[in-house]
Amino acid sequence: MTIEKKTKGKKTQENILFESRRILNEEGVFLTLRELSKIIGITIGGITNYFPTKDHLFVGLAEIYEKEVAEISISDSVAQAPSFFTFLDFVSKIMDIQFENRSTIRFISLASQSQKTLFDQITTTWNNRKDKPFAMVRSLVDHGLLTDEILEEFPKHIFRFQFINTMTTWISSYSLYDNDKLFEEVKPIYLAGILNVFSPFLTIKGKEQYLEVMKTLKSDYQNG
Repeated sequence: MTIEKKTKGKKTQENILFESRRILNEEGVFLTLRELSKIIGITIGGITNYFPTKDHLFVGLAEIYEKEVAEISISDSVAQAPSFFTFLDFVSKIMDIQFENRSTIRFISLASQSQKTLFDQITTTWNNRKDKPFAMVRSLVDHGLLTDEILEEFPKHIFRFQFINTMTTWISSYSLYDNDKLFEEVKPIYLAGILNVFSPFLTIKGKEQYLEVMKTLKSDYQNG
């Protein structure tokens, strides 16, 4: 009996999260829980029973986002066959997940330290992920596509700053400047912008492949 109740409760909680994600993606992140509950078609208590505040709801949504991202392994997509093409495939998959979770990313970008529940989640996630891009970078260096300068302390921090920012702020750019276009139309532009963070560190071999990838993205954009 107890197990059935927990299973039903878990299912209800998940339904609230996925419905909330869909609605917040369409309507924006400034809906109140009361407004959200009306659109979903449940009482406000139906939400607050699982998520006492809006911050708690977005913590739940952030956990979904992190779980979906974690299912895409850098080592599987890049380390086994390191190239800018496999890097592009990896980033493309991440961007698809980010687009599906765009309201969560936008809300988190507005968070402050006073929102302790949400801020603690962000801090934990950041600390767990901040060095993961360098598994990919080292593979590209080892295969002669990037110079090892990118692994030096100062350039490393510059690269990490640029990579993480381009990988997250494109959501805001899309919402502000490109929301009259389909995501798939502008995706090649965003992918090219993310790939461009490698440009100061390209070897001769790397530049040749980089230009091939850029040519592919340009074609995708023009034919999209």
